[in-house]
Amino acid sequence: MNRKFILLVEDNERAIELFHDAVNDWNNSHAGEEKVFVPIVSKDAAEALARVEEVRIDCALTDLRLPSKAGVKGQAAVGNDLAFNLLNLRGIPLALVSAHPTEVDEALSSIGMVKVFSKDEAYVDALAWLANQWSMMETLRLARNRIEESTGSVFLRRIWPQWAQLEKLGNMDADRLARAISRQYASHTAEHLTHSEETKWHPFESYIVPSFIDDRAHTGDVFDFNDGRWVVLTPQCDMANGKVENVLVAKCCEDWEGWKASIEALKGLKAEGDKLKAELSLKALVNQNVPVSQHFLPPLPGESAPVQVRFSSVRTIPLAELNESLSQRVATVSPPFLSNLIQRFGSFVSRTGQPDINVEDF
Repeated sequence: MNRKFILLVEDNERAIELFHDAVNDWNNSHAGEEKVFVPIVSKDAAEALARVEEVRIDCALTDLRLPSKAGVKGQAAVGNDLAFNLLNLRGIPLALVSAHPTEVDEALSSIGMVKVFSKDEAYVDALAWLANQWSMMETLRLARNRIEESTGSVFLRRIWPQWAQLEKLGNMDADRLARAISRQYASHTAEHLTHSEETKWHPFESYIVPSFIDDRAHTGDVFDFNDGRWVVLTPQCDMANGKVENVLVAKCCEDWEGWKASIEALKGLKAEGDKLKAELSLKALVNQNVPVSQHFLPPLPGESAPVQVRFSSVRTIPLAELNESLSQRVATVSPPFLSNLIQRFGSFVSRTGQPDINVEDF
């Protein structure tokens, strides 16, 4: 049985009964699909946050006007804060129920994983919307399971062997130590997942969309300006510390010859004999068997044409101006792919060359 745990946060007993009725109706109507919502109910924000620490919640449905704790009058501000906490802590689809939609924080309304429902038939409609996110919830659960398996291995092999040394750091408080351990967990887990997986990487892993750093530009950021698309090449340490006044960017184009034909052949839209040729052509691109002045990047999410970074066409932009243009940033090259981009650019600009010998003299 494919179960999804749904958290209801509601302090009204009658509303809780209606929710249970709606869940039972949905489960009965989808019995043939072996899909089941398992309800977990909390009556205030404090209890809800405690439950998400105890149970792996897949989605949530919460009233907006909520008490912060038992015996306190419900307020929209509490519901808004709880919604942000649930999204940041668990990253789950969230349905908000309110008879006063204008009280919903505008920042919540703009998040795709959040949908607001009125009181009338709220639970039926909200369950239907959450059920449409089933495949996403299933994928997230599997991904989290994989991450937890990897973190267990990381702790056993890398954190635990040096724990005795870490405990001797008496001048480091618990929070600071936790931050240091967290960074090790994250970096080592990413390395573990990268090197222990046999499956090949998907092209969409080449980018972070939207960019992870919200308030400043970063190495690998891709911008769409009036004069075209550009990618940032300046080292991230210089940009973060503000040590540079100007940032180096390289031109991005979409003119990889034979790309469309190769994709069509790969999808079987052309003769069978063309498929092998297409695979070889695409492998040459992803392995950077291209001129040293160019760098291949897959298409950005939602686009069909790949990106050709041209190291021979660069310019500078003031760092302050770039940081004021973040609304024009469309993506960031992800760390596993960023290092290759920067290394190839370094190789391009550092090549020495030699005098051009007249071959006729041989």
